[in-house]
Amino acid sequence: MKAKQILLISIITAGFFSCNTLVETPVEKPNIVFIAIDDLNDWVGFLGHDQAITPNMDRLAGNGYSFVNAHCPAPVCGPSRTAILSGMQPVTSGIYDNNIKFSRDLPEVVTLPEHFRKNGYRVYGVGKIFHGGAANVPKDAFDEYAGRTGSSAPFTTAELQNSKQKPFHEVTKLGKTFRLPLNGMPADRYWNKAHTFDWGPVDLPDGLFSDRKSADWAIDKLEKIKDQPFFLAIGFERPHQPLFNPKRFHDLYPLDKITLPEVPDGDLDDLPYRSKQLALYPKTSGRHETLLKYDEWPNAVGSYLASVSFVDELIGEVVEALNQHELMKNTWVVLWSDHGWHLGEKFHWGKATGWYRSTRVPFLIVPPQGKKQFKKSIRVTKTVNLLDLAPTMADIAGISKKTHWEGTSLMPILKQQQFDRADVTITTFSIGSHTVSTPHWQLISYFDGSYELYDLQNDPNQFNNIADQAENHGVINRLKKHVPIEPRWNYFIRYRDYKILVNKEGNIQVFNQMLEGRTDEDIASEVPELVQKVNTYLEINKPKQNKFSIETF
Repeated sequence: MKAKQILLISIITAGFFSCNTLVETPVEKPNIVFIAIDDLNDWVGFLGHDQAITPNMDRLAGNGYSFVNAHCPAPVCGPSRTAILSGMQPVTSGIYDNNIKFSRDLPEVVTLPEHFRKNGYRVYGVGKIFHGGAANVPKDAFDEYAGRTGSSAPFTTAELQNSKQKPFHEVTKLGKTFRLPLNGMPADRYWNKAHTFDWGPVDLPDGLFSDRKSADWAIDKLEKIKDQPFFLAIGFERPHQPLFNPKRFHDLYPLDKITLPEVPDGDLDDLPYRSKQLALYPKTSGRHETLLKYDEWPNAVGSYLASVSFVDELIGEVVEALNQHELMKNTWVVLWSDHGWHLGEKFHWGKATGWYRSTRVPFLIVPPQGKKQFKKSIRVTKTVNLLDLAPTMADIAGISKKTHWEGTSLMPILKQQQFDRADVTITTFSIGSHTVSTPHWQLISYFDGSYELYDLQNDPNQFNNIADQAENHGVINRLKKHVPIEPRWNYFIRYRDYKILVNKEGNIQVFNQMLEGRTDEDIASEVPELVQKVNTYLEINKPKQNKFSIETF
């Protein structure tokens, strides 16, 4: 055989094996560390809060993308986490409150962790990912789930019982005695079993705190799973109340240096009836007037900030473990909070409102190191929603998307491409009540047909409700088009303190919005005369609007 022929055959043969090698070599799947933080509002350094000491989260932001106009699907743990992990907004899933059990309410839904399991990932979880205890974690969600120990650590739920705090209850831990409640305040939610609206330093070892245990478990797991494509979900429970932390974090925030939120005396004067109810009713925490009476406002703010710094330190340790195992070269870090939290703004404490303080959340996506197509320290001003997490993470992993997911992948933003979606998003804070957010505006639409409108650029603290100003009606009408339709209901009605829902079959549900401990309980059977009056009113008037108030019958 001639030399040229031999050379040609060699080239073709080499090319054949080279092509086969390229085809058969699998693409390395990236790892994902999925960090969920409970009740963290925008009090972090990378979002501009000047008191919060959060160097580790700030460093993550400097290495990736911080979404500075991110909002939650719902301002309550259960519906928000359900939306994020199912990919469906509350009006689709029907999950509006914390009474959620996946096996009962959404038995056919493949959750985000399970979807990764079905697509070649080993999936691990620790702490609070799904709302509720381990019994509410779908059985196929994780390959291994370490559970959660409760946000009240180092005190147990039994030790925080209202029934024991009359007015105080002494608990001894490692030879030290603590008098609960630490803040000395009685429970405003006295109908609640546990008194968790409490705060203060606890001079005990870090190992007694639930978030410390979660971080340690995750760090240990990284050593064992570093050679496999993994999805590791870590759920930190602070700054969810009670705001107990190791003493050194409280020492970061001397009470005489604390800056309190600005709360004008007449801040509720321009609000609709239902809005004032939400502000003043202690559904999720306590009353602002109680903090003022006991002079606990600075201590509460300082304890919240201490909780944020505690979590920040733990996040830093997880990232350091990733670096030690050289995992950051192929690991995405995704960090988010399920919703915001009020610390006195609008005279409110806790969550569950439609205001910016409840809806805005920290949200970071940090690409692997060395991926040149992704930038560092990018502040994304586009309005996004945590519903966008599921499709974004699918694109990160290169796996399919579920057809029922309602969010939009943020991968175009990460790749500096055109992001083809309206700059608007929805937060649902109860049945029939929604907030429409844009970079400029927030429209809050209540179930009874009332509205609030805020100009976020000129009034970021939302002191002035301008919904009644004629020149803003065009803005309201434009934003109202984004309020979701809720096909389960024909009418949403307010009568005094009652919220009345009429479904498509004509059945009536009644909720007393100010009934202590039972605001989410249908009491229609207890008020038959009211149900009859509503039926008669609807039969006679046949209202064209589906959201309205009835002042008298």
